[in-house]
Amino acid sequence: MKNVLPYILCVIFGIGSIAGTYKLIDALIIQSPNPNFTDQVQTSLKGVVNLKAPQWQGSGLVVGLNLIVTARHCVEGAEDFLITTHGSHQIQATRAISDKSHDVGFIWVDNLECMNDKVDHRVEHGGAHDVVLTLLPLGSIKDVKLLQSVYVIGSPYGKVNFNSATMGHISGLDRNWSSRVGDDYGWEIAFTVDSAGHPGNSGGPVFTIDGIVRGILVGGFSPVLISVMPCDLFLHDLDFIRLMFLMDRYEREEAVEYDPYGGYDVRRNRWGLEK
Repeated sequence: MKNVLPYILCVIFGIGSIAGTYKLIDALIIQSPNPNFTDQVQTSLKGVVNLKAPQWQGSGLVVGLNLIVTARHCVEGAEDFLITTHGSHQIQATRAISDKSHDVGFIWVDNLECMNDKVDHRVEHGGAHDVVLTLLPLGSIKDVKLLQSVYVIGSPYGKVNFNSATMGHISGLDRNWSSRVGDDYGWEIAFTVDSAGHPGNSGGPVFTIDGIVRGILVGGFSPVLISVMPCDLFLHDLDFIRLMFLMDRYEREEAVEYDPYGGYDVRRNRWGLEK
């Protein structure tokens, strides 16, 4: 019987040459994610919230001590918002505004006192306390490139999947989807990602790997073709938006007759400027 070992070795080394390495076993090793990246995701989770209104649920992100940004279609027609933080604390909000031209909305939290029952609190709280919201860093879409890696955090299909995270890439820049959803929501300046997105993710943040929020997820036409509103829409307007809430000059109206704030429409109960 012939010794077949030389032939076997020849085949193995031949394959190794084609692959550029003789250590075939290396091809079977799956590397764990970079620990620095996974730590970054844990930090990002702290600034993402679940939003619940009587008719829907969505996601949002903290951009101020009392300020949360989400998608405009998540605040339209809503009376009250129950907000759940990553630490499972719950707070209530009753005021929101939105951009008339784009799918971006803001919620203001007047009272940060946690609504959880005492028995639901962790030992370190023991009773009533104010919730401390964790701010997330914002950045421009101008700094990113096609196929740059991103991750998305939100609550797909509701609170049951609270703060789930998925990864993907920037799949398109300067996409005009207004013909699909209408001009009112301003999707003509969207960018797209191939990270998984589902109902309940709306309003949640899209991060680049450095932990900076580049946009707000607003929808899509497949689970991996997701439209995102860039942070550039409000990046330099946050102080002005805070001032609108802090002025406390709003009253409930049936319709908005006048818009003195350059494109922002008070949406919670169609609030209008007090006369």
